[in-house]
This record gives sequence, C-alpha cells and structure tokens, in this order.
Amino acid sequence: MKHPYAIALLLALHTATAGAQYCEPSFPNGCFLWRNQFISIGTLDWSIGDTDCSISDYTSLSTTVPIGTPVSMIVESGNWCGAAVWVDLDNSGSFEDAENLYYSYVGGDPSYVYDFNITIPVGTTPGAHRMRVVAPWGSDGFLTTNTNGFGPCGAYQYGNFNDFTLNVSGSIGIDEGASPAFSITAAPNPTEGTVYLTSGAEALERVRVMGYDGRVHQDRSITNGQVQVVIDLSELPSGVYFAECSAAEAIRTLRLVKE
Repeated sequence: MKHPYAIALLLALHTATAGAQYCEPSFPNGCFLWRNQFISIGTLDWSIGDTDCSISDYTSLSTTVPIGTPVSMIVESGNWCGAAVWVDLDNSGSFEDAENLYYSYVGGDPSYVYDFNITIPVGTTPGAHRMRVVAPWGSDGFLTTNTNGFGPCGAYQYGNFNDFTLNVSGSIGIDEGASPAFSITAAPNPTEGTVYLTSGAEALERVRVMGYDGRVHQDRSITNGQVQVVIDLSELPSGVYFAECSAAEAIRTLRLVKE
C-alpha cells in the first residue's frame, strides 16, 4: 500500500505539471518608457495606449499566418529598446533558440519602428501558436553578448513583453514527390554541400533555401529558363533545410539534409 505522504507528493507533482505555464522575462527597473508601443502583423494591430505596460498576456488577440511565406510585421518599441520575436512552433510550452524568428537592436528616442518579415517554418503544425514580442532596453533580446539581458525569459534591466496568438494555416509544406504540373528532385540528398535541383519539365523561376527556424539562407531568381539549378550548402551547419522551388506559378518544397 502506498504511504499517504507519497500519494500527496504524486498529487502535488501532477497539479504542478497540469498548471505549468510559460516562463516570463523579468524587468526589475520597470517599463515606463521602455516598452512595446505598437505591434502589427496580419489583421492584428495592437497599441499600448494608456494600458499598464506590465500587462503581458494578449493571447486573446490573434491573426492568421501561412506556413513558409514571409509575413510583414511592425514593432514600435520605446526609448532605446530592441525587438525580439519568438513563436512556440512545437507548442511545447516554452520558447527555444530555434523558435526565435527575429531580433534586432537599433533604438531611438522616444521610440524606434522595426519593420521586418517573419516566416513560419515549413514543417510547423497548423493551429494556434503563442507568439512573444520582447522590448528589451539596450539589447536585441537574443544574443548572449548583451549585458542588458537576452532570451524569451531572461533577466533584463528595463523593458516589457507581450504575448499574442498566431493561427498558423496551410499544409505542413513538405513535398518530396512529383505532381503532374510540376515535379522536382534533389540529389544528392543527404549532401555534404552541393545539391542539384532538377525540374521534370517546367523552367525554374526562383529557389529559396530556408532553415527549420524559417530563416532564409539563399534566395535566387532564375531568368534563363533552366530546369536544373545547383545550390551550395557547404557554408551552412549540418541539419535539415528546405528548398522552396517556384515554376509556372506553382511551388514545391523539398526537405534537404546537410551532413
């Protein structure tokens, strides 16, 4: 028979697990002038107005974004603040480095507007995903060299953060087979560097190479009617990448493995 103290411990552990929440960054010196002021992506247009800048949970506000397509985003941050954006792509309840989709620090007085694109990576499961936008004072919010703080749950001096919901739409986007309209192959795959992308019939018009985190590593426009293009991954770290190939108004995405 289980000891009553053991049962109580198991119940406590279960309750803690069931109630687990996202960790949060800290800003012990406050967010008075150092805060997100305006955030726009898709149909979501949020402004802090007269709202308490320590309020962070806006997950009731959402917008729909596609998989694998750059989406315009604007973040206006306060006095000498950077901007950093994470999306919980695997819905694990935490934000990993690979889920950081943007970071920058330029800063200005009284504010600075960061205008950029984010891309939900090919392979992301459609559905609701939490997005975190951090306004870190004197920091880009991501690089560990920032003495003023970094990370989605880091210890900052000044600043704030806001969480929203992204409804990711579309198919997962991995297409390694052929279709009657547009077939394409990649060889060798896996590769140590060079990959030949070959279209079955249609001339290739554009090739983009993206990492799993959605970052675009190569983007080439092709204008001379080629059905085969050579890409070089030798400068990229080992891992999984995606080649998005466009031809005749069709797009096919292939999964590439760099050894």
